[in-house]
Amino acid sequence: MQRPADAVLTPGWRFLVAWTTAWAAVGVAVAAGISFGASVELGPVLRLSLLFSQVVGYSAYVSARLVFPLLARLPFALRLVLDSLILLSGTFFGSIVAVLIEPLYLLAQFRIGLLIFTGNTVLAGLVAFSLGTYDRMRRQIESSYRVLRERDALERELGIARDVQRELLPHDLPDIPGLELAGICRQAIAVGGDYYDYLPLGHGRVGLVIADVSGKGVPAALLMASLQASVRSLFPTALDPGTLNASVNNALFRASSAARYATAFVASFDTETRRLSYSNAGHLPAILVGRETTNRCDAGGLPIGLFEGSTYDTGGQTLAPGDLLALFTDGVTEAPAPDGDEFGSTRLADLLRARRDQPLDDIIQAVLDALLQWSGPVDAHDDVTLVLARVR
Repeated sequence: MQRPADAVLTPGWRFLVAWTTAWAAVGVAVAAGISFGASVELGPVLRLSLLFSQVVGYSAYVSARLVFPLLARLPFALRLVLDSLILLSGTFFGSIVAVLIEPLYLLAQFRIGLLIFTGNTVLAGLVAFSLGTYDRMRRQIESSYRVLRERDALERELGIARDVQRELLPHDLPDIPGLELAGICRQAIAVGGDYYDYLPLGHGRVGLVIADVSGKGVPAALLMASLQASVRSLFPTALDPGTLNASVNNALFRASSAARYATAFVASFDTETRRLSYSNAGHLPAILVGRETTNRCDAGGLPIGLFEGSTYDTGGQTLAPGDLLALFTDGVTEAPAPDGDEFGSTRLADLLRARRDQPLDDIIQAVLDALLQWSGPVDAHDDVTLVLARVR
């Protein structure tokens, strides 16, 4: 396969092409200005003044606006030398043309011509430097303005997504006889990927859902909305949580890209039989704190949305009054200490056991305080979501 023409040029040849292009641009522009000035019917002094002012203007303008940007990627020291040489080349070229137009006058007034040439060169440098500085400032201002516009657009999008997410989370606790409920979700940024829900299913049954959607920001919020819609529409008719996860998995797989997925823990609780049925789709196992034992609910399968047709197991256990079920996301157990050590599920389980009989809101606050003490006064590294359910 033949390489493009610019790929075979060595750095030396590329520099030579840039230098030739820069010098030619200045020369052509200055010559055009001189030719125009030569056609004006004025006296020698006025004609020379006009010609040299054109030399200054064209050399400075063309150098600063058209030539200097061609060399912008070169090292600063080399670029400074080349910019100066290009500017001097344009000035010298224009001055020679002006001398050829009025040779007799300048031969008679050689000192005046030399003084005009020297002043012309200095003035061209000052004008080019001023134009170059102005252009750089203008580009910086335009770049800052674009960044501000993009930031404003992003903040508006985040505001919309934040409102959407706020509507997805439960606003009120359902009144379920025989079951206490409490939950909290704290986003690490304006919009997070955590989701939880309580779903009264009728006939003394209630559904509990917690999920962690991949990614952050607006895409995570949109995927969360799709996940919530699927769960709420399919849960009432699902035979068990494993069947629900399988149905939600297929729906999410078809509605999102391969890079988008979610981990989820879905459970249903029958208040009459105190039977807990659950299915864990790649999520952190829920912790069940009983009077004598602490168990982890890990039956289930792969995360939701990865593979179409995935199947999920359903686990079950009969609970006793006072048993405490904790659903949580990795923002709780993976909270890092300053030395990098994670909070961990064992510490969480010990804390829950020690406060098992306290009001659920107090237990949640105790967990948040423990995370703050563990990580220190730094921003949370991930969303923190915790849902508690206790049998009365």
